[in-house]
Amino acid sequence: MAEQFAVCRLCGSTDVHDLGEIPDSDFFAGRVLGAPIPGGRLVCCHSCDSMFRHPVLSSPSYLALYESGMPTHWSGGGNREDMRVIGSMVGSPAGNPMILDVGCGRGDFLDSLPRNFLKYGIEPSRAATDAASRGVKIVARDIQQLALDARFDVITIIDVIEHVTDPASLLGAAYMHLAPGGKIIVSTGNPECPWWRRVFKSKFWYVSFPEHVSFPSLGFCRLWCEKNNARIGERRVIRYQSLGRWRFAWSILAQAAYCFSPGAFNWIGRVAARVGARSGPRRRTFSPGVPGLFLDHHILVVEKPLNQDLDNKKSAWIGRLAFPLARLATHIRLKPLAKR
Repeated sequence: MAEQFAVCRLCGSTDVHDLGEIPDSDFFAGRVLGAPIPGGRLVCCHSCDSMFRHPVLSSPSYLALYESGMPTHWSGGGNREDMRVIGSMVGSPAGNPMILDVGCGRGDFLDSLPRNFLKYGIEPSRAATDAASRGVKIVARDIQQLALDARFDVITIIDVIEHVTDPASLLGAAYMHLAPGGKIIVSTGNPECPWWRRVFKSKFWYVSFPEHVSFPSLGFCRLWCEKNNARIGERRVIRYQSLGRWRFAWSILAQAAYCFSPGAFNWIGRVAARVGARSGPRRRTFSPGVPGLFLDHHILVVEKPLNQDLDNKKSAWIGRLAFPLARLATHIRLKPLAKR
């Protein structure tokens, strides 16, 4: 199996190892599937400390699954710690700053911001309709579809980067549309969480969602920033949400049971589904949705220097002039030879 993922999908290193098999799942974006998606393997990179699922589906396959997902599946809860922290990072600047939320869902986060913000969103699912009704201007289904000259003061990528197979490309596309002096705020699972990395591994609750395929680390973000003349302004490690005492205890039991025997966990889930007697397709696979149990999320702020666009324009002009100047110099050197 090792030869199939000999290279880290995030940083390109060959120093990777297998953390085990991820259970299959028939539940994607709030919808029960006709057949389960193979879980694959969880792979860890020793060079950048990131983790990733292998193998993965094709990009068109994932896009089709998201488009047919349930719009309410991406709604944010009122006790989410990440939303509170990101809101404080965005702040309340003067004027009318432009903010873009990549994967905005129903627009819950943008709706929580002050009214002076000009709010834009990218969303491929049917939830885009709900976001638009709340005053969010949906500008694209995918970040690659944005107009080349579009620039934003703040770009948020909340619970999105783990859904893409190439996090570096997503960051690059967002950075291209970031105004000088602006910032990208990324919130995702933290692969350096010891409970995930050393204890539960491929049976960790966050990996069980088939939508989650890439888990970028602080090390990966540092490498990316070095290559792109960006900088990390801030990083916070958090719990995804706050839990009460009884829910915390239940979450511990659910995570332990799932790790011990995913098959038994599925059986319990199917029995509970029959007792609930819900209409519609019934799930055959189950996993513990226990956000908030561990310090297993991190929020990173990537900043763009004020002078970077000017430097890029200078480099572009130098590149345009380099070839004709080189030809002119060659012509001058060869001209005396032609007279002979």
